[in-house]
Amino acid sequence: MIGTFMSILDTSIVNVALPHMMSAFGVNRDQIEWVATGFMLATAVAMPLVGFLMNHLGSKVLYLGSLTMFTLGSAFCALAWSYDSLILARVVQALGGGAIQPVGMAIVAQLFEPHERGKALGIWGTGIMIGPAVGPTLGGYLTEWFNWRSIFSVNLPFGALTLILGLIIMKADSPADRKRLPFDWWGYMFLSLALITGLLALSEGQSEGWHSRYILTCFALCTIGMVMFLAYESAVSNPLLDLKLFLYRNFSLSMVLALFRAVGLFGGLFLLPIFLENLVGYTTIQTGLWMMPSAIVVGIMMPVAGRMADKYSPAWLVTTGTFLTGCSLIMFGWLDPRSSWVVIIGPQVFRGVGLAFMMAPLMTTAVNSVPQAQVATASSFLNLAQRVGGSFGIAVLNTVVTDATHRHAVRIGESIATESSHFQHLALKTASLVARDVHGVLLNTDTKTALVASQSVLHKATVLGFDNGFVVAGLVILLGVPLCIFLRKPPVKPQA
Repeated sequence: MIGTFMSILDTSIVNVALPHMMSAFGVNRDQIEWVATGFMLATAVAMPLVGFLMNHLGSKVLYLGSLTMFTLGSAFCALAWSYDSLILARVVQALGGGAIQPVGMAIVAQLFEPHERGKALGIWGTGIMIGPAVGPTLGGYLTEWFNWRSIFSVNLPFGALTLILGLIIMKADSPADRKRLPFDWWGYMFLSLALITGLLALSEGQSEGWHSRYILTCFALCTIGMVMFLAYESAVSNPLLDLKLFLYRNFSLSMVLALFRAVGLFGGLFLLPIFLENLVGYTTIQTGLWMMPSAIVVGIMMPVAGRMADKYSPAWLVTTGTFLTGCSLIMFGWLDPRSSWVVIIGPQVFRGVGLAFMMAPLMTTAVNSVPQAQVATASSFLNLAQRVGGSFGIAVLNTVVTDATHRHAVRIGESIATESSHFQHLALKTASLVARDVHGVLLNTDTKTALVASQSVLHKATVLGFDNGFVVAGLVILLGVPLCIFLRKPPVKPQA
């Protein structure tokens, strides 16, 4: 759980420090985005390798090796002397971090019998859920008190401690439990092509334009790679992903529902901090503190949901969690810059409970539904689906917010009576604030009126655009509710 928490934390902790990195290396916004994009792509490419590497190296060697690579990558990031060295170090860090999460999930499935995996996965999954929530807060504190390099160096003592504990406590797998099968190179290359181009398109679609030649080419290559991957996997004798896994109902449903969950987790974490910082005016640290209730609730409820997953049918547990998560995001649709603390924290409590009841039973159901020999592969692709779903959710919600903001700006602008006495009075009251432009040129009354109108319209339209984004995220999650009722609790008997 400690290793998983560290790897997940680094997906969100760097965002608040990107402006400081831009200043340190003298690069622009597009270049510095590769600090996050490179990490995301390398993580996605590393995850499909987990099943093959566990069969050849064993869970202990692979986990501790991945943790070592992640820790060394963190050290190189903290010592980066140039922009290129930072990107390379982030890729090294991601290659280790991308394997930690699925390997950790597979280890938990190996150590615990099916009838107690829910409790174990619930405790382990706490690291996944809390990491993204505390990342911005911790990153803000470290960057403000020290510098941007501290967000990477903080991993070093925890990584070293976890490595030492792992060497002492973890037991090596028996060689008889491992099957040394040949690696599916063609399948891996086709899948990597689909993942890299697809994630690039999702992450840069808003800035490049969804209809630009670059984005359309990425989507075309993603489609070709995915079609070739599925075709090759259905014909090869030792596939990277055994497509027969999708014949297990619970695993297939868990993969689909993982995408819906990712929209709720990553989409909500993406929109809410931007709303609180840009529209309400909170600092990064204040925003992180406002988002802590969700992390606290998840930390409390994940073990509870895991224990319930061992006893009850996953259908009603996941249905309850999906419904609560969707409704909590729809409740954010009433957010306003002047909203009280109840409007900000209340939905987070519901969202925390909902995400716990979505994740713990889903992980347990997915792992218990496949043969033991396929657990590593199943966990790697389940985690990969969540990562891809998160990128998709952020891209879609970003587009929804932008388009909704434009629509509301047009509608509100048409309804404002700029010639009314009330509006003219408002313009005169704010004259001292907008009397001059950035070049020191005195503005006339008409220009001040137009500026006040445009600022007021844009602010209100942006608020409504974010509200629409929250509602769309909630509705997307609620679409998964009908699928939840088809989950079945597998007949599991305790083993001696």
